[in-house]
Amino acid sequence: MSNAAMGAEFAQAVEQLAGRVLGALRGTQVPLPAVSGGERPADTAALAAVRVLGPDLFAPALFCRQPLPQPDRETLGSALRLFPPRPGDSTEARWRDRTTAALLARGSARSLTALPYAGEEGERAGLAEVVEIAGIVEDAEDTELSWQERSQRMARLAPLALPEVDGPYQQRACRHVRALSRGATRSLMRRDYPTAARLVRWLALARSRGAQPALDLPTALDHLRLWGAPSARTALDLAIARRLLATTEGGPR
Repeated sequence: MSNAAMGAEFAQAVEQLAGRVLGALRGTQVPLPAVSGGERPADTAALAAVRVLGPDLFAPALFCRQPLPQPDRETLGSALRLFPPRPGDSTEARWRDRTTAALLARGSARSLTALPYAGEEGERAGLAEVVEIAGIVEDAEDTELSWQERSQRMARLAPLALPEVDGPYQQRACRHVRALSRGATRSLMRRDYPTAARLVRWLALARSRGAQPALDLPTALDHLRLWGAPSARTALDLAIARRLLATTEGGPR
């Protein structure tokens, strides 16, 4: 198979899985059984998509305050073992993998105590290694970034914008809402809707934690819903942002 064909297969797998997570968030389906169901092992492209989406796969469970189903946990564990993080990975990839592994290690969606992963000792050790590798580099505060640079970095880290998940980037989203608001506005004006959706997602998280973005988030979400969600991944970003905004306003999760 050519590199182009492999890339197309991979992109399709990511889109399909994002659509299933979106369906689970809306209560119409569960996200992962199509990846690995019954006696049929998951194919490589599907497991690669699981690793790429990472923390987003926990969104339905986190918003509903329920544990991730065991079959989904096993599929995530398989993806991390098949595609383990490497010391040379980007900062964004490391934080994504570290967050995925930390969420997977939780005994439930609300528990802050990491419990062993269900399975053999080797599987538990594998998860511990994921967290260790992904956390090798201390990510110091990036105070010198321009608002454009900060927006670009935070857009790449949008899968970390979830309820009941905390860390340096969630804290920075709350501290730098003005920069992210400028980035989202610029992306909307440039019709870069995927980036705008990711930044609006961060701003919705910041607002749910008491920050005041310099952007009308409901209006931005309505605009993106009408004009900017041709892909399942962008639609998922918007659905998560809307859920985060609903928690701020006291609405249903």
